Amino acid sequence: MHQPPTLRLSTWARLVGLALLLVVGVLASLGLASRTAHAQPAATLSVTDCSGEFGPGRIGTVISSASAGDRITFSCSGTIPITSTLTISTNNLTLDGSGQAVTLDGGDSMEVLSVNSGVTFTLNALTIANGAGADCGELCSLAGGLENGGTVSISNSTFANNSTLIGGGGLQNFGGTVSISNSTFANNSAGFGGGGLDNEFGTVSISNSTFANNLTFNSGGGGLSNCCGGGTMSISNSIVANNSGGNCASTITDQGYNLESGSDCGFTGTGDLQNTDPKLASALASNGGPTQTLALLDGSPAINHLPTSACPVATDQRGVSRPQGPACDIGAFEFRVPTLSLPGTITTDATSPQGATVSYTATASEPDDASATPTLSCTPASGSTFAIGTTTVNCSASDAASPPDVTTGSFQVVVQGAAAQVSDLISLVNSFGLPADFQASFDTQLQAVQTDLTNSNTTQACRDLTAFLNHVQAQSGKGLTVSQATQLLAAAKQIQAVLGC
Repeated sequence: MHQPPTLRLSTWARLVGLALLLVVGVLASLGLASRTAHAQPAATLSVTDCSGEFGPGRIGTVISSASAGDRITFSCSGTIPITSTLTISTNNLTLDGSGQAVTLDGGDSMEVLSVNSGVTFTLNALTIANGAGADCGELCSLAGGLENGGTVSISNSTFANNSTLIGGGGLQNFGGTVSISNSTFANNSAGFGGGGLDNEFGTVSISNSTFANNLTFNSGGGGLSNCCGGGTMSISNSIVANNSGGNCASTITDQGYNLESGSDCGFTGTGDLQNTDPKLASALASNGGPTQTLALLDGSPAINHLPTSACPVATDQRGVSRPQGPACDIGAFEFRVPTLSLPGTITTDATSPQGATVSYTATASEPDDASATPTLSCTPASGSTFAIGTTTVNCSASDAASPPDVTTGSFQVVVQGAAAQVSDLISLVNSFGLPADFQASFDTQLQAVQTDLTNSNTTQACRDLTAFLNHVQAQSGKGLTVSQATQLLAAAKQIQAVLGC
């Protein structure tokens, strides 16, 4: 079994280091050690050039210049070719890709990251891809993506297409401590075990993550391998599915609400689902956020299976808030609720005493599964007769989840009655630019109709409208153009229909 990165020193080097530590301790006890040295405040460093590994503003150079406690961010996006393993030897270092889309790419020839023993390291919102573990001559190989001998925290990240000859295609933990949340391990491979992740003599905790489509060639846990005894691996709220060579190998501590496509992980705790197809997308894709993810498809049993009380994180790997719908989803991906596209306020004129028939277009879609069609319901339905006045149309869209995600929305339909239509008719007359006395004669007739309606005298309103119609017909082709007369006649006859004249 191989040693973690900084445990591969010769015995002589270890003795020399121990002696130096003893000397420093003696000097400190005598008050002779330097009293002028002070811890520097942690700094935020930035990778400004994502085109290569070494050089001004490039990741290898920035990491080598970092001090304990520093945080490294990115002001660029892109795929950074890694030509020599990025070794993390600075304690309490954070590598954070938030706000960018950054991939550290081993080019199928190089282990991407190595964390030394005794070092604490945080990785957030990055993709580790195409790493390749080389044979280190100690009966095993290095990891493809990340080799850990220290203490590592991984969140909101993706490990994809990494490979190794022995164990730990995506990540190998050798005697260290690893915590993983909201992350995806997909398409990683290993010769003997842990295509996604291999733990040897260390401690690993996993939550709200997805291990899928990983591979081992010798039935040693294509997804997860907890090798060799002495190590603890625990997992909760996660998907382990569709891994070749088995999903899990050796004992995994089940903390509940896990979903597995088989049964070799031994998930039998609270809320667990065994022998269950998670209905994942066929491939990693850019579904939002800085990293690619494996989307849940509409109707996945992982959707809404996790009670909000058991959902400790506020967002998924992409930054989408949890929960979407009545409960949280298992894994790194939170399926978003359906979206509604509704019209704004619709205003139309009544055509009868009952109101007007109104048709409208309302649609619903699935933002995370374009192939799915949510169930859409609106009341009153399009094509219904809407009464005079204002009616609120309430719509809802539900997906195929169980229980379903439901999105609701509304809009208003305003059906104008006779009084409003008379006001519009007066405005139409006044828009024609008629001679003042001629316009006033029409206005007077229509204002009389308004007075009738105000007094609830429908019979007189009908008579006054008839007088207006006769006046318009008499002036068609004379004081009014034929087109103007046609418009006025149609509007006045519709008002009569609304009044039931």
